[in-house]
Amino acid sequence: MQIRKSAGLTVAGLLLAATAACGGSDGGSSSAGGGGSNGPIKVAVIVPLTGASAQTAEQMSNAAQLAVDKVNADGGVGGRQLQIQVYDDELKPESATREVQRAITRDGAVAVVGAQSSGEALSIREVVERSKVPFITSSATVEAITKDAVYTYRIAPLLTDYANGVVDIGKAIGLKKPAVVHDSGGAGVLLKDLFVARAQQAGVTLAGAPIEYPFNGTDMSAQITAAAGTRPDGLLIGGSAGGDHGLVAKTMVEQGLDVPLIGFSPILVADAVKIGGEAYKELPSVYSLQNLDQEKPSFQEFKTTYTAKFGEATLTEHPAQTWDSIMILAKALSTTAGQGGEALKNALDSTTGYEGVSGRSGSSIGFSATEHDGFQGKYLVAYKMNGPQAVQADLDF
Repeated sequence: MQIRKSAGLTVAGLLLAATAACGGSDGGSSSAGGGGSNGPIKVAVIVPLTGASAQTAEQMSNAAQLAVDKVNADGGVGGRQLQIQVYDDELKPESATREVQRAITRDGAVAVVGAQSSGEALSIREVVERSKVPFITSSATVEAITKDAVYTYRIAPLLTDYANGVVDIGKAIGLKKPAVVHDSGGAGVLLKDLFVARAQQAGVTLAGAPIEYPFNGTDMSAQITAAAGTRPDGLLIGGSAGGDHGLVAKTMVEQGLDVPLIGFSPILVADAVKIGGEAYKELPSVYSLQNLDQEKPSFQEFKTTYTAKFGEATLTEHPAQTWDSIMILAKALSTTAGQGGEALKNALDSTTGYEGVSGRSGSSIGFSATEHDGFQGKYLVAYKMNGPQAVQADLDF
């Protein structure tokens, strides 16, 4: 596995870009993966290896490599090796644009997986739709990412499902007047309105207007002071960066805002737990919602494989969804003999009934020409933090 950081194009890189340009705009399909008919089939994994979600991104890239190892051990894709190349987009949309362009034009990637936040995913979408290269986001949640998309897919929850679940958990544990905080990124701004709408539907009264904090921020003091001033009985949080969630929890304890904290998967990622520390024990309760059933046999098998290679870790939906993305991509590539572009898109559109390591027990992943969001129905699971560990919560929501 190689990791690409931002750098100027070398002479070899310019020659690769020129070769890709001469091959047309079919996402590398003319060369069947950028490595000839017998060479490796290249897939780009674009994640933020630096920034507030670095540990989550590392788990995503590790999971992608594990999936590739499994595919290759089982004979590869039609006898050819699958190969990933990891790119660091630094949790910045502009960096995501640059890295996906390099992956496609310079390095010959036939497909792209990753994007931890919706800002990254929207930037990648713009490039892949133009280049006709299939992209599966294995983390980003904003509905606009896949709306009317031809080459962009999602193996991750939808933002609306997350927002509804967070409010419903609050109601299930008896909150009457929670406050809302959200980040300044695209997902956070949308979550603000989604929380408000669901609260109205569920008959939950919010404590004052939603409060915005800076995406990938370093100080939440003013925001938590403002939230405390509304005298809430709980705090609902919406955002993308795990580090922000840990900092909110820590600041709540520092300021004496002693109420339950409820959000979705960023609450329990390694970046959040590292920053939140003891705050997760000192708050009355911390709940999270994610697209993962830790008791599912397929996830247990995935966790065992991950631990054997990379050591003990608290795994969330992000690496699990990345594994599933690579495995589904490999199955589709097997039907196209490694060809990308339109052929790979058509193969992905025919995916049905895939039972992955992510998702609730009994859920499955599928795509069609008109539906590029893989999960449908009930697929989310509620968790309660027990210090740094997450335990599935017995809640009806």
